[in-house]
Amino acid sequence: MKGEKVSLAHTQAGIPVIVERLPYARSVALSVYVRVGSRDEPRGREGLAHLLEHAMFKGTRRRNSKETSELIEAAGGELNGYTGKESTCYYAVSLDETFDIAEDILSDLLLDPKLDDESVDNEKKVVAEEIRMLKDEPDTYIHHLLSRTLWNGHPMASAETGETDGIASLSSEDVRRFFHDTYHPKNFVVAACGNVRVGQVEEWASGRFDSHLKPGLGSSRSPPLARSLVEIFPREGDQAYVGMGFPGLNASHSDRYVQTLLGAILGAGTSSRLYQKIREDRGLAYSIYTISHPFSDCGVIGVFFSTSTKSMESVVRLVSSELHQIKSEGLVKGELTRAKRLIKGILVRKLESTESRMFHLGEFFLLTEKAPTEEDILQAFEKITEDDVVRVARNLLDRKKMCVALHAPARISRGCSKSIDSIDF
Repeated sequence: MKGEKVSLAHTQAGIPVIVERLPYARSVALSVYVRVGSRDEPRGREGLAHLLEHAMFKGTRRRNSKETSELIEAAGGELNGYTGKESTCYYAVSLDETFDIAEDILSDLLLDPKLDDESVDNEKKVVAEEIRMLKDEPDTYIHHLLSRTLWNGHPMASAETGETDGIASLSSEDVRRFFHDTYHPKNFVVAACGNVRVGQVEEWASGRFDSHLKPGLGSSRSPPLARSLVEIFPREGDQAYVGMGFPGLNASHSDRYVQTLLGAILGAGTSSRLYQKIREDRGLAYSIYTISHPFSDCGVIGVFFSTSTKSMESVVRLVSSELHQIKSEGLVKGELTRAKRLIKGILVRKLESTESRMFHLGEFFLLTEKAPTEEDILQAFEKITEDDVVRVARNLLDRKKMCVALHAPARISRGCSKSIDSIDF
């Protein structure tokens, strides 16, 4: 079911407020995005944004964390957050009839957290465990390794979680200073979705945040320069994890959706080229798929797979062959239509909950300063032609720009690295 037109307004102090009213819903999802992520951390303080996000939930001057948990759950909802490369999100989901409680909890969290020494020290331990868990999941960890290879030396290369040694070196004073320097309402974006009046969300954002505006540190972001090389990250065992990436388009680029379709044709779903040729036809990879990630001033399109160490080089060559083929021969009959419907299905299923729609609105606005409806996005995909996909493939899938992260035993990785040097497409 579709909601009403997405509303985009600004408070008197300039805070963006995006609301999609869904009269048929029984819940409301509300978020405050802070335009501060891992790429905004001071050098030598990597992991600070993530640690701060954890510490924010340890209580405010009005309520301890237990009281907050009891209050939001008594309202039929939940309170949570996450840290990304370019923003940190805090959100509350509640029944429509208890939405005022969600509003109060979220504004209290953002404006008056305790951030005391004990809470920060406890969360340092929790974050350290989270980092260790990530490294124990190589099929996820390889994504960070490719970012690190592609953008090394730039803040975009940093893991959102931080690194264990770096987290251990952070003090509670570091956390409090980072909060006071960056968590200003001028850096806030409010997004809401569900059975709620647009005016109610706008009044809450204005009433709770406008009066707290203050001068702060300006953004010092600059786009990363991508590298082209093969980097080895040794691990033990007979399984290899590989990421093959290229610099992609930013979120505001006119070909952003073309890049998404290109990725889908290559490696989204079990009917995709790479899945069929490498997993189904040859049984050489346990998993193989593509990603297309646009950011505010850069992007990445990549192929990830896991395979046995003895098959690693073969799979790299087969992937390269498929990249060459789509650039030189174009698409086969029905391929574009199938990819469009796949993407449409993923999008409409993803946006079936108020929570998912709220995330979509907030994240899209942060990257582009726009708030399109679901229909706007679907229409943009429908306009894409086969020529568009081939043109973007030839532009992005450039061998001279390829970056490869190998997470496998060092000796085998070195041999594969030499082989990759001879590949051309």
